[in-house]
Amino acid sequence: MRRMRLRRIAAAIPLLMLLPARAAAIEVPNVGGKPLAIDVTNTAVVDYRFNNRNDADNDPNREVDDFYGEWLDRLNVQASWWRFRLGARLDSAVFFRTLSRDDIARRAADKRPIFDAAAKASGRDPADFANDYTNRMNAELHSRFRRAIYPSKLFVGYGQPGVDVTVGDFYVQLGRGLVFSVRKIDELATDTTVRGIKLVADRKIGDVRLSGTLFGGQMNPIRVDETSGRRLHGEGSPLFFGFPKAGDLQTYDVSQPGKVLSVIDRARPSYLEDTAFGARFEVGTKWFSIAANGAMLLRRDPTSDREACIADGKDAGQCGAQFPDFGGRDPTLSHDRIINASGSINVPSIAKHGDLYVEVAGQNLGAGKSGASTPDLSGYAVYANATITGGPMSVSLEGKHYRDFFPLSANIDTSSPGFGAPEFALVAYSQSPTAEPIYTQIVRGGSPNVCVTGGRGRVDYRFNRAASVYAWLGRYASWSEIPGALDKGCEIGTESQTNTWDTAAGVDLFFDDTKSHVQAWVGTRITNYAAPQPEPNIDDLSGFFYTEGYVRYDIIKHLAGPFSLQLQGFHRKRHEPLQPGENAWLEGENYTALQWSPYLSLIFGYEYLLKDQCQPGHAATLTQPARAQRDVCHYVNGGIQYRAGSGDTPAKKALAQIFNTVNVFVGQRRAALRCVSGVCRQFPPFEGARLEITSRF
Repeated sequence: MRRMRLRRIAAAIPLLMLLPARAAAIEVPNVGGKPLAIDVTNTAVVDYRFNNRNDADNDPNREVDDFYGEWLDRLNVQASWWRFRLGARLDSAVFFRTLSRDDIARRAADKRPIFDAAAKASGRDPADFANDYTNRMNAELHSRFRRAIYPSKLFVGYGQPGVDVTVGDFYVQLGRGLVFSVRKIDELATDTTVRGIKLVADRKIGDVRLSGTLFGGQMNPIRVDETSGRRLHGEGSPLFFGFPKAGDLQTYDVSQPGKVLSVIDRARPSYLEDTAFGARFEVGTKWFSIAANGAMLLRRDPTSDREACIADGKDAGQCGAQFPDFGGRDPTLSHDRIINASGSINVPSIAKHGDLYVEVAGQNLGAGKSGASTPDLSGYAVYANATITGGPMSVSLEGKHYRDFFPLSANIDTSSPGFGAPEFALVAYSQSPTAEPIYTQIVRGGSPNVCVTGGRGRVDYRFNRAASVYAWLGRYASWSEIPGALDKGCEIGTESQTNTWDTAAGVDLFFDDTKSHVQAWVGTRITNYAAPQPEPNIDDLSGFFYTEGYVRYDIIKHLAGPFSLQLQGFHRKRHEPLQPGENAWLEGENYTALQWSPYLSLIFGYEYLLKDQCQPGHAATLTQPARAQRDVCHYVNGGIQYRAGSGDTPAKKALAQIFNTVNVFVGQRRAALRCVSGVCRQFPPFEGARLEITSRF
């Protein structure tokens, strides 16, 4: 009888996957004696981008990101029956009004006066400049704005009390992320999973709880970056069927007078799929729990295959395309076997007035690339967090001590013209706790969390249910924050050391029966060299590495009934000597929203940047240096956020399902470095219109 039920389910699932979204909303009350539920969610984004004011004649990346549109769609289908669940996500990206090769040729013709002037100054042929420009533009577009539709996430799961099995895509984190962590970070437009198998089991024996997790598979980062339109091309693992593939790149050579030679670079991937295995075992009681975590990351070494390919007499370029190597300054990309392991103890309650968590981890980078004398590299990390409470006061302490402990970076080509995917450089499979505020930014070129010792203490004092104050103080010493410091390894010396103080104080106030609140804080961050360093463009030695002062706030004032007014934003002054051009500037933003809870929000945003060369046309060109003048750049935008109700008629319910949430944005946003718990990415400026519709059935 059970076999017949499974056959009926297996036959029904393909039909259900083909049903339109509205039909997929059906709940079948009896399929083999069990209810079958289908959930469908679709998110569609359509936007058009105008000139985002970041033009630079010598940077194709910034020249191709104007005046184009895109349609991005994510269709999620999930079904559950008895103990089984099934999920699939179909991603698609379509771009329109992007530059074509003919458009690039016309642009090159329009820039002829610039090329003539550059040729006169250098003694080169103007045709060389025009050809270089055309080739760089075509190479930039080779992996951007390419159409794609592929099954990005797939999984089948089975769960019963004490056991859960997932085959396909899944998120997983071991401990606090030191050993292994893959998850979705919406703020940074990243979504990485493991495609393989995961087993989770737990059992209680008396007062003792036992649990364990085992997993293995290949890493699956998202393949289209919606911010830049860049497409990531994998190697072609059979686990990722239907995924986009790279194509050949055609460029031109005019070095021989009177001849134009076509050059074909064979298609090659920008991502080599990494394989990972991991486990977690935990034993716990109501007083404490101890856990052991371990993960192994394996990379395929193409060196021997590439050498064998060349030895067989094949073209070196073709062999390089077939067996690429993405090694770089990141030590984790120079090793094919990386092992992380940790042990942790968690005490959830200490005399009902505190808690404690401590994790100690080790790392070994082994199996260097074939033919290279890459020695093994070992490191370790210690992380601790504790909270003490008493009466109206609570104190939280967080500390870290890391030595040569690297994040598990994805094996991605970030530099090859035409094939590299630099926007995916932040993809990693572990995330060490920073022991710092979540929004702390990393100064360009550094890796402060690899070799660091420090911590932060925070004190909260609550006067009553409606009013509290808090303050924190952090102190950190890093030997990997200065760009290039890690080239020598984790050397503990003043010449590579930075010292940081991070402090802030704020208030939380609630009034109007908690319908209104004020959350605001001011802070500063000061990072100095332990030994003064030469500052760019300044003859004297400087002790400053980075300084910042800021104010942040989130204020909601209830007006009447379901209406309220919200102000949210931050303003800060920054000084970053390593920044090219002007290295001290002001920036900030404020968003004002009139809310009709829970249905509608009308939003007005204003952002600003006081910094030289932020206006269009002020960046350096082939013939003119950057203009040294402070600009004041304004960015204004408006938006609407709509959330549907339940609907009291079939027609209204259908509309509420189709337009479950609607977000409209029109206007400008400045370029910004956004960070979440030590993971940062640079977002380019935006100017245009964006519509996002989420449908739920």
